[in-house]
Amino acid sequence: MRAGRGVLAVVLGAVLAGGLPAAAGAEDTVAFRIRDPRITESSGLARDVAGGLYWTINDSGADPVVYGLEPDGRLRGTFAYRATPRDVEAIAVRGSRLYVADIGDNNASRAMVTVYYFTNPRATGLTVTYNAYDFRYPDGAHDAETLLVDDTGRLYLVTKGAPGGIYAAPQDPSRSGVNRLTRVADAPSLVTDGVFLPDGRGLALLTYGSVEILDPTTYQSIARAPIPAQPQAESLAVSLEGDALLVGSEGRGSKVYSIPIPAGSGPVSTPASGGTAAPTAAGTPADSGEEDPGGDAEAATPTASRRGTVRAVGLAAVVAVVAGVVVALARRPG
Repeated sequence: MRAGRGVLAVVLGAVLAGGLPAAAGAEDTVAFRIRDPRITESSGLARDVAGGLYWTINDSGADPVVYGLEPDGRLRGTFAYRATPRDVEAIAVRGSRLYVADIGDNNASRAMVTVYYFTNPRATGLTVTYNAYDFRYPDGAHDAETLLVDDTGRLYLVTKGAPGGIYAAPQDPSRSGVNRLTRVADAPSLVTDGVFLPDGRGLALLTYGSVEILDPTTYQSIARAPIPAQPQAESLAVSLEGDALLVGSEGRGSKVYSIPIPAGSGPVSTPASGGTAAPTAAGTPADSGEEDPGGDAEAATPTASRRGTVRAVGLAAVVAVVAGVVVALARRPG
């Protein structure tokens, strides 16, 4: 079966690399380029409004180093932490706390995953102390690349399956034991990053071909838009100004694009026309219960953008089917 898995993986890669970027009708506005040569696999991006910078990390076996970027993409500095993460895939900021999520699990074999957090981080080049939460899924191991933190400080993981799932952490997770996650909703297939929008406007999830906005209470789809062509879209963040989304990719010298927040995102509970309802097992996310301690391109026309959206959504469905077969075969013995 290994040969079959390899063929399917190649097909999936071809669809992702060739089909979806070509179909995207998003406006290709480059916000900045990540120029530091050490950042080769940026797999998460988070805005730090208080610090006036963005944080990013390398994924999959990289050193435990967090990189702080100026708004123009230049490196402001780094900090390190004494841990041995297996596959860091996401990063998030809420208030004075920065979270680094060691949640990647390509083989779906980990008994638990870990989220590290740091209080008042500074890009000073020092090695700093950290705290951490360990989590396990209620339904077996999953690969995940998305960490979300809502306005109350509650953590969520979004798995990368076909389809994926949204899992909520306990309101007040323990630092001394393994915390059980709760599945609260389905998620789109192949989600690689996400972020809660400011002012409760929605929950944005990134796939290889589009950004989808979910209602933060019902998890129903309320808006969707294609993304600019990229080698491998892996990071999503709100801009420092709060008026756009930033979409980044893996790769040395990768570009980070700015796109408008998809129309229709707002504090509503009814999906927009054509939206897809996501089943939910929970209502409004609960309170955390724990206090924080201490270059330009031409825009697409509206008609082209709509055509791009339709093509991107159609291809995303094909990707979901292929991905499901890949995941199923990858988990079979032998």
